[in-house]
Amino acid sequence: MTQRQSDSLPSELIDRLRRIEGQVRGLQKMMKQGRAPSEVIYQMAAVKSALEQAALQYLWWEAQQRGTTEEAAQEVRTTLQLIAKIL
Repeated sequence: MTQRQSDSLPSELIDRLRRIEGQVRGLQKMMKQGRAPSEVIYQMAAVKSALEQAALQYLWWEAQQRGTTEEAAQEVRTTLQLIAKIL
């Protein structure tokens, strides 16, 4: 990614990553406090879901940066379908 591209990342995506970072710090705190495993696992699932949504949002943004040629569009569709299966 070039500097120009990173400068134009949507602020919503950066904000989402900061919230995820806060969730992970919260998880560390919960574990140090000895919170119930069910609470910790529930929050881990929330972090996983948030990361999946951030990944999809990033891929969507990246796809828009590539332009609109049919070849680029097909590559993006294929990548998104693969990611959707994995997530």
